[in-house]
Amino acid sequence: MADAPIYGFIGIGNMGYGMATNLRAKISKSSKLIVCELDKARRDKFISEASAVGPTVTAETPKEIAEQASIIITMLPNGAIVKSVFTNPTNGLLAAAKGNTHRFFLECSTIEVSISREVLEAVKKSGLGDFIDSPVSGGIPAADKGTLTFMVGGPKELYEKAKPILSKMGKEENIIYCGDAGAGLATKQINNYMAYTAYIALCEGMNAGVKFGLDPKILANVINVSSGVSWNSLYMNPVAGVQPDASSTKGFKPGFTTELAKGVIDMAVQLMDEVGAKHVLANVTKDVYTRAVNNPKCAKQESRSTWRLIAEDDGKDLGNTVIQ
Repeated sequence: MADAPIYGFIGIGNMGYGMATNLRAKISKSSKLIVCELDKARRDKFISEASAVGPTVTAETPKEIAEQASIIITMLPNGAIVKSVFTNPTNGLLAAAKGNTHRFFLECSTIEVSISREVLEAVKKSGLGDFIDSPVSGGIPAADKGTLTFMVGGPKELYEKAKPILSKMGKEENIIYCGDAGAGLATKQINNYMAYTAYIALCEGMNAGVKFGLDPKILANVINVSSGVSWNSLYMNPVAGVQPDASSTKGFKPGFTTELAKGVIDMAVQLMDEVGAKHVLANVTKDVYTRAVNNPKCAKQESRSTWRLIAEDDGKDLGNTVIQ
């Protein structure tokens, strides 16, 4: 019988914690999971919980993981960190000796397509294994429940190889092949851009309704069975109390932060510019989130806290946000 594969997971932050938890729960109990995480308290908590399910240990560096694991998942905050985790000549993943192990790198972070392609080329040059981009959608609740959507870019045969791994952290029917290298990230960025642009419109509409005197719950119910419906209107209404699980009801406590949202919006607009795609709302969306990350009402808060800029103080924090 072949030895059970060893898995590596780098980055057990807000999203990675739930992903790694589900991975540990669904892989063979004889498979070892090695995690690398800078936050010691978070790492120790994870090890304490996961070790009750199966063998789970820590690594001090990405290189240590690549020296042992054949399946390696990365879930990191930004492109610069992803690039360093892979290519740091001292302790990066690709600093490991080639050996007899063919590694499979599943990069789940939301980063620039250009950086992902740089890392792909570095992996190819190293000869250590294969690489796909497989960013996620669904947020922290889906990460915790194991119901994420994965958008995969790379060769079709690697997508097929990745499906049984990704299905341990997401819905099998929502593991979607998007095309060649970078296609998963492009899809993710476009989706997020559309979601945040639509959320601004939802905030404007709900704010107008509240000011008019409409019951926000009734307004939300009508929107959700009419043409104004969107994912945010269904699950993330900006008015506190309308939906019990919405971030507004929880005080916009940190989840997918305003800073992360701004980052992916900027990536999407950069992508539009690079391919020559006309955009009209992009500058307004960017402006709103640029103001948000510099305003204490929204900085380091959950990304939908931008509602505060629209609804509080008659929207004065937004200044003259217009299409240029």
